[in-house]
Amino acid sequence: MKKLRRFFAYRSFWPELETVRRFGEIGIDTVAVFPSNTRNSLGEPYSKYPPNWLWFDTYDFGPVKRQFDDLLSANPNAEFLVMLDLNSPLWLTRQLYAVNGDSYANLSEAISMPRWQEATGAYCDVIIDFLEARYGDRIRAYIPACGSTDEWMDLSDGGAGKYKLERYREYCRLKGLPVPDDIPPRSRRSRFGFENVLRDPAADAESIRYWRFTSDLVCDTIIEFANRIRKRCNREIELGAFYGYILELGGDWVKKGHLAYQKLLASGSIDFLISPGTYEHRMIGDGGGFMVPMGTVRRFGRNYLHECDQRTHCFNPHLSPIVKLEFQHWQDEAEDIAGMRREMALSLIHHTSLWWFDMWGGYYQSQAVFDNLARMKELWDRYSGDDSPGRAEIALVVDPAGASLVNDEAEGADRFHRDLCHLLNHVGAPFEAVSFDDLLEPGAAEKYKFLVFASIFELSGEQLRRYRERIAGGGRTILWLYAAGISDGIQMQLERNRELAGVPFGTPGLSRTEYGSHRTLYLHRPEELAVPLLRQAVRDAGVHIWTEEAAPVFANARLAAFHTASGGERRLTFPAEVTAVTELFSGRRFELRNHSLTYPFETPDTVFFELHTDSSENGGPAM
Repeated sequence: MKKLRRFFAYRSFWPELETVRRFGEIGIDTVAVFPSNTRNSLGEPYSKYPPNWLWFDTYDFGPVKRQFDDLLSANPNAEFLVMLDLNSPLWLTRQLYAVNGDSYANLSEAISMPRWQEATGAYCDVIIDFLEARYGDRIRAYIPACGSTDEWMDLSDGGAGKYKLERYREYCRLKGLPVPDDIPPRSRRSRFGFENVLRDPAADAESIRYWRFTSDLVCDTIIEFANRIRKRCNREIELGAFYGYILELGGDWVKKGHLAYQKLLASGSIDFLISPGTYEHRMIGDGGGFMVPMGTVRRFGRNYLHECDQRTHCFNPHLSPIVKLEFQHWQDEAEDIAGMRREMALSLIHHTSLWWFDMWGGYYQSQAVFDNLARMKELWDRYSGDDSPGRAEIALVVDPAGASLVNDEAEGADRFHRDLCHLLNHVGAPFEAVSFDDLLEPGAAEKYKFLVFASIFELSGEQLRRYRERIAGGGRTILWLYAAGISDGIQMQLERNRELAGVPFGTPGLSRTEYGSHRTLYLHRPEELAVPLLRQAVRDAGVHIWTEEAAPVFANARLAAFHTASGGERRLTFPAEVTAVTELFSGRRFELRNHSLTYPFETPDTVFFELHTDSSENGGPAM
């Protein structure tokens, strides 16, 4: 398996050449570039440069050359991560108007059309040839991008014309399923036969099959274009894609087609997934986080690129003279620095790539922010090659099969994933997100003491057998939310709730059941889960609590970070083998007493420690 590079990069929709220069001065030479032909959700052009795809087989790459050359003029050492805009230019949407050829709004329909595939594939080939001939020695990765916000999200609400119907019929045929005359009507696509919360595998089988087809269709298209690009380059190159947002798209995770991420990772066609940091919980004091389960990325030996597009206090909200967007944002320079440090620490500890997304400019301005970036770059260079194992004893466990049953149109769908990430970020101990199948690998569950089963609503007979063999043991605690594996893929089996979680489905409150090898907790209503309750359950499971403050903690065997919105002295407790720590932003070393340290936090603050043991005279890293 090839060694994947961990990028530390800058990105903006707009040229922002002075910022590119300033990033280059502190050694951040990797720049994301986006030669675009399309407009964003507000109808504004993504790019300040003119379109380059003008008509069928008609291209003008002069603007692309200017875009790259401008970046090189600002930083002659620049190397590039190239986003390829595969969305339909306006002229193509008009040409394909009769069959919904707007890939931005109707991704799954557009990608089903032979004419769209032919035109877009030809464009992809020609622009790759152009870029490889002129800038190939500087291009480190390509990122095929399409769909809503160029993140492979489908906004069609499940609608289909004749081409998508043909693809669906072929999908059923290849799987040996009954071949339908039409797609399910919306009345059935949006029916949730079990308590209006889940699709019933018997009553709603057609709908379940169709929505899973939608994710497979998007995934297959990413694979097709990634393979096409790799073959066209004919050299060692990395490919990435924005995909797999199961932890974030609470209200749309089924409809937007992001649930086939395990298939995409298994294909070998892409080297890394990308997502922005979680949108809902990114303010100071929150834990931020990824939209993709990192455990699954690791299982397939892939990488991940964390997009830090959190708005600083000085971000530019003006997309045009008349369009101004008000986003939640950090409030001042101190919050900017604490927030940026949190995002970098999260990335280093989880071994991801990272780019700083300046969207429409203005995010990074003050000297203090650039001094902070320079220090972070030094730390990145020192630690980004480290592969120390994680220290998380808590896992949030999600599953795309179970998630595809969820009523994603109902208020509160976020309680199954995104809200849980927020709660777990405040228990005072690190956690990570994994997919259920990750834990079925031999030994994969052994490091965890506490598992939150968030969307494990469907288990096949084989999955159930391997769950008993590989997960339900080791003295660990398993918290089942709402329903414990009650679908076998054919029908609902409510008795499974008692079998797996120890109590009947719908039992009110938090129930606890002791087994010989493990214990289970069951909470029918996930919205009743709060930080104090979860914190006590985690403590009872024997998880090491790093801080008594309800604040984010990230840690692996070598590094640990603590983030807080408010200052003051707080007691931090480290694992038993850690005898000393060095705070990496300040360089100060602290000897521990009884494995603990009382640390004076600023308001706000992110502190980042290297952990030392007594394994060497000077206290080596805690590997």
